[in-house]
Amino acid sequence: MLIAFVVFKFPVYYGLLLPATLIVIALFIFSLDKLLLLIAFCTPLSVELMLGTAGINLPDEPMMFAFSLLFFLKLWQEPPAFKTVFKNPLTICVTVFYFWIIITSLSSSIPLVSFKFLLAHFWFIGTGFMWGFFIFQKSQNIKNFIISYGLGLCLIVYYTSIRHWQRGFSQKSGTFVMNPFFDDHTVYSAVCAMIFVFAIVLIIKGRAYLSSLNFIFLLIIAASTTVGILLSYSRAAWLSILITLGFAMLLKWRIKFKTIIIGLILAASIALLFQNQIYQSIRFNKVASGKTLAGDLKSISNISTDDSNVERLNRWKSAWRMFQEKPFWGYGPGTYQFQYSGYQRAHEMTSISTTTGDMGGIHSEYLRPLIESGVIGLLTFLMLVFTVIKLLLTVIYQSPDKQLQLYAQAVLLSLSTYLMHGFLNNFLDQDKAALIFWALLGMAGAIYHQHTNQKHLI
Repeated sequence: MLIAFVVFKFPVYYGLLLPATLIVIALFIFSLDKLLLLIAFCTPLSVELMLGTAGINLPDEPMMFAFSLLFFLKLWQEPPAFKTVFKNPLTICVTVFYFWIIITSLSSSIPLVSFKFLLAHFWFIGTGFMWGFFIFQKSQNIKNFIISYGLGLCLIVYYTSIRHWQRGFSQKSGTFVMNPFFDDHTVYSAVCAMIFVFAIVLIIKGRAYLSSLNFIFLLIIAASTTVGILLSYSRAAWLSILITLGFAMLLKWRIKFKTIIIGLILAASIALLFQNQIYQSIRFNKVASGKTLAGDLKSISNISTDDSNVERLNRWKSAWRMFQEKPFWGYGPGTYQFQYSGYQRAHEMTSISTTTGDMGGIHSEYLRPLIESGVIGLLTFLMLVFTVIKLLLTVIYQSPDKQLQLYAQAVLLSLSTYLMHGFLNNFLDQDKAALIFWALLGMAGAIYHQHTNQKHLI
C-alpha cells in the first residue's frame, strides 16, 4: 500500500527513490555494518545541494547524521555496552578534541558558521570513529570498508579521466574535471593517496587474508587511484606518498615511537634555528610545475614565482597575525576563510588572492585549529595524532597476531599520507576526506582494543 500511495501521489522520479529508501531503512534496522559500507561507497559519489547559503552533500551526509544519532540513542539506552569504547585512549582524545570545538563554537566570531562545522563533525566522528570502533572489531569490516569506498572512488576516477581526456590531459583541466563530486584536485588526490596506500599494503603483505575476489577488487582500486593521483597534478599528494614510503622503511627497521618524536623535535628545532639560511636557499627557486614529476616536486619550494605557493604563504602570514590577536579562544571553528581577509597585506597578495572568503581556507590542517580554536585546539589535534601513531606502533611491534599487525600497518601508512598532506592543505571539513580520516581512527581504536584483549588472554 505504501508503494502504491507514493507512486500515485508523487511524480515518477520520487517513486523510483522508494526502493533505495526502504533498503537504507532495512539496513538501519538489521545490518549496521552493511549500512556503514553503503555510506562508504556513496561518499565519493555524493554531490552538494545548496539550501540557501548552506550546503549538504547527498546522499551520504543525511545517512551519516541519522547513523550518528542512532549511536547516541543506543548509548543512552544501553550505556554499559559502550564502556569499552570510552575507556580507549584514542576515544578520550577524540572526546577532548570535540569538546573543545564545542567550547570555541560558543565563543565564535561567526556562531552560525561554527555551528555548521560542529554539526558536520558530529556525523563525521559519529559515523567514522564511534560506530567504526565497534564495527571494525571484525577485521574483515576494515578491508570491506576500504574496498567499498575504493570502488565508489574508482567510478569518480573513470569519470574524471574521461573528462580529462576530452580536454587533452592539460594541467589546467586537471584542477576541475572531478567536479561536481570533488571540489578540486587537491582533496581528490589526497583521498586517492589514502586509499591507494591502504590497498597496496593489503596487496603486498596481506594476500593470505584476501579472497580472490577481494584481491581483484584491491588491484582495480590500486590501479585506478594511481591514475587518479598521476592525473591530479597534485604535488602534495606525490610528496606525501614518497614520505610515507620513507616512513614504511622506519617501520621495517622497527624505529620506536619515542625515537620518531625526538627526530621530529630535532628537525623542527633545526628548521627554526636555520630558518633564514633555508629561506635564502629557496627564494631563488623558480622551477615551474606541470612539466615533469621531478620538476613538480622541486616547485614545492618555489616561493617567488609559483602563485599557489606564494598564496599559501599569504594565508599563513595572515593566520599568524590572527593568532597574535586571539591566541587562546581563536576565531571559532570554520571561520578562518571568512575572517582572514583583513589580515592580508597588499604586498603579500597574489593574482589568486581574494577578499571575499570564496577561494578556500588556510591550507594547513595544523594551523586551522590553532587559528580557529586557539592553542588548546592545536594541542588537542596533535594529542589525537600522536596517540593514534603510538597505539598503532604498539600493535605493529608487539602483537603476535599477524593479521592485526597487517591492518595496523595499513591504517598507519594510509593515515600518514593525510598527515603529510595536512602541512599544505586542510580537508577535514569535507565529507570525502573526513569520513576516511575518522574511519581510519575508528580502525585504529578497534585494532588497539583487540590487541589489549589478546594481551589479557595470554
